[in-house]
Amino acid sequence: MLAFLESVGEVALLLWNVLKALREVHKTFGEIVRQITAIGYGSLLIVMGSSTFVGLVSGVLISYEIKDFVPANIIGMGIWKGVSTELAPVLTALVVAGRVGGGLASEIGTMRVTEQIDALQVMGINPYRFIILPRMIAGIVSIPLLTLIATFIAVSASVFLTVNVYNLPANPLIEGIRNSFLTKDLVVGGTKSIAFGFIISLMSCYFGFTTRGGAIGVGKSAMNAVVASAVLILAADFLISMYFYS
Repeated sequence: MLAFLESVGEVALLLWNVLKALREVHKTFGEIVRQITAIGYGSLLIVMGSSTFVGLVSGVLISYEIKDFVPANIIGMGIWKGVSTELAPVLTALVVAGRVGGGLASEIGTMRVTEQIDALQVMGINPYRFIILPRMIAGIVSIPLLTLIATFIAVSASVFLTVNVYNLPANPLIEGIRNSFLTKDLVVGGTKSIAFGFIISLMSCYFGFTTRGGAIGVGKSAMNAVVASAVLILAADFLISMYFYS
């Protein structure tokens, strides 16, 4: 319990130092762009592939279970609601956490064990501004954009499968998606993706920044970053859903 409380305090302290570093955010614009490219563009291909299969699976499950009992427009509503508010944000975040979270933690952890962070402090460079801040901003910006792309791909893949495999009429299906579209759906999905981006970048930077024990410690930091991000993503998904739908 004490170790857990220590970790919570360290996370809070790191976040506080990052917030103070926001005053110098203009000095890190180039690094922010580089990190957005690495996190967002670098994850685009794997997110597109995973979201395609997410859409296909959701189409199979919804169509197979209820296609004989409800009209096509209701199936379209189910596809849109399930993908836009739940499947696309959560699974995109989990995929990115696996790819980016461990990478960020390893990168920063290597800086720590090779004393590069100590060297920055000796030179008078704020490591929170130089290392942590750009990666956190990039994560918060990149995950929502990836989620938007994943939502479009997953819905398109689901509609394609239900029309061409289960022979449902396309027009009522698309009409159901159009009629069920609400601004609240985008707000829920956007809120979740922003929260997930914050969680992934914060956990990755924290575990990397507090790495101890050389190469073994770097490996443990990468593993802990991925595990902590995944657990907190699922917890945040539940809390946000409860807030909007309770």
